[in-house]
Amino acid sequence: MRIMEYLKITDSLKKEIEPKLKDYFLGRYYKTETNHYHDNRFIQLETILHDIDIHYEYYQGYVELHLEGKFSGYEYNTIWRELVEESYQHQELSWHRWGNRNRGRCRINISIQSADDIIKCFEKISKIFDPVLSPLSAEHGDAEVIMQQMENLEILPPADSMQVEKLTYGILKIKELPFNNFIIPEYQRPYKWGVKNVNQLINDLLYFKDSEEYRLGTLVLHENNIVDGQQRIVTLSLILYELFNKKEIRIKNPYQEVQDRIKTFWKRTEFTNEHSIGHVRENLIAIEDRLDDLDDNFLDFLLSKCQFVVVRLPEISEAFQFFDSQNARGKDLEPHDLLKAFHLREIKRLSEKDSDNITKWQDLDPQRLVELFLTLYRVKRWAKNNSGKEFTKDNIDAFKGISLEDKRYPFYMQQIICHFFSSFYANEPSRNIDQSKMEFPFQIDQICINGSRFFDMIRYYDAMYNKIIDENEYKNYDSTEDEKSAYKIVRMLNNYSNRNRTGDIYVRQLFNCLLIYYVDRFGFAEINKVVRKIFRYVYQIRLIHYSVQLPTIDNSATNGIMFKTIRDAQSPYEIINLMTPQIESLASNADSQIKQLYF
Repeated sequence: MRIMEYLKITDSLKKEIEPKLKDYFLGRYYKTETNHYHDNRFIQLETILHDIDIHYEYYQGYVELHLEGKFSGYEYNTIWRELVEESYQHQELSWHRWGNRNRGRCRINISIQSADDIIKCFEKISKIFDPVLSPLSAEHGDAEVIMQQMENLEILPPADSMQVEKLTYGILKIKELPFNNFIIPEYQRPYKWGVKNVNQLINDLLYFKDSEEYRLGTLVLHENNIVDGQQRIVTLSLILYELFNKKEIRIKNPYQEVQDRIKTFWKRTEFTNEHSIGHVRENLIAIEDRLDDLDDNFLDFLLSKCQFVVVRLPEISEAFQFFDSQNARGKDLEPHDLLKAFHLREIKRLSEKDSDNITKWQDLDPQRLVELFLTLYRVKRWAKNNSGKEFTKDNIDAFKGISLEDKRYPFYMQQIICHFFSSFYANEPSRNIDQSKMEFPFQIDQICINGSRFFDMIRYYDAMYNKIIDENEYKNYDSTEDEKSAYKIVRMLNNYSNRNRTGDIYVRQLFNCLLIYYVDRFGFAEINKVVRKIFRYVYQIRLIHYSVQLPTIDNSATNGIMFKTIRDAQSPYEIINLMTPQIESLASNADSQIKQLYF
């Protein structure tokens, strides 16, 4: 029994909290019950599944996760066990009896004194459990949420005559989808689904094949361009392609029109990314291996009972805004994927240069994008003496800046002027004669211009990052007399035997951050002296510590003087003349090659 008085749910609390629920949990259903006796009143909030049988609830002074209805039954034991297992990682959580389960509700043991406390606890508990529930969300689909968000929507007309003058919404069977019209635009991510995903999808379809209907998720379109849903559409088209080529089905195929659409889709779709091509090949083989399990009854179920929620929007900005809101509710996207969607939304009309930049982005290895954004984010943070350990979805605002259509303030007029002048210079007819180029004068710690300039910026810094880690870029500055030149230092860092120790990786990341920050401001001026200085400044950490952890690097960058010096310097010699700490004793595991270049 709860002895201390708890925050009661009243009409005034309802009036205060409901606007906050709407703002903080966009697209989620919530309910505040004030008609019952005080002890039975509640505030409910949907989970990522958008199924009221499993929800978050403020009840008798606590915010809890409640499993009710079908989720209290045996058939949902698997997800229940996963939720319980996740709760063990969080000391503030405890389970209590609810309905038929001894552990049917999970409580977050935090004192509630205000509406803001309720919101914070809803946020905290949803961040814990939504990722566990996320894999189920594709099965449940997003139809209910879309219906709540959109009123007076038209049902999609026949596939080949879809109108795009206004937003259109509908639930379409697979056989009704206009595969022949679908386009995978250049800005899309590569096709990443592998054999494991294909087999899981086939297993799910086989499991539900006796159902009256099966929802496969949401398909977001801008005109005929697939904005969200590419992975499933491509995979389904591969499955159908193989099924239609199966002899037993080919002989009595009643779905010739659908087959023709699939053929047209693959005639029009050409992947250039090598990872996408590899996945298509591997998945075709995997599907062929499963064909014995897939008979004409399976084909009937797939085409006539399986459905997509289709949302079609006339403006690309609206399509990406919808894509953003869907993925904010739990899809496991990298921060740079969300940034790509945000900045594409800022581009009103894609130019040839935009398409080229986006294609180059697509060709980058995903891990390289993670590495590049982490480096740029840390420089932005460390240059202002702020912590910069990790780059997550919560930090993407660091790469959102000013819009050319916003009200203009004096502090960013410099960027606006540079933007228009460099655009004017690049587009002058005389550039076709002299072939001269003028790059926008990016600086890592400056405010970003949203849209096209963001993709320019990433292309620019990807090239710069390539340069600073490539030893051959420093060869022109090397000499036989200089035993500690930039070339020799970077070559050693790229090749010494202990470079893959965790601590050595952290130290190299700090070295790269300082080096790209310097090159961003001063180019390769006095590069030998500067690389020596940065090397001594950074690698003394590796030499004196037996173990180097990320907090050590973060504290050194945040509280040290090197980033501040580069930020404020007007000459390379202000960095070169910095005093570096003296080493009094070495760690027992200090690397001999680092020692040789250091002393």
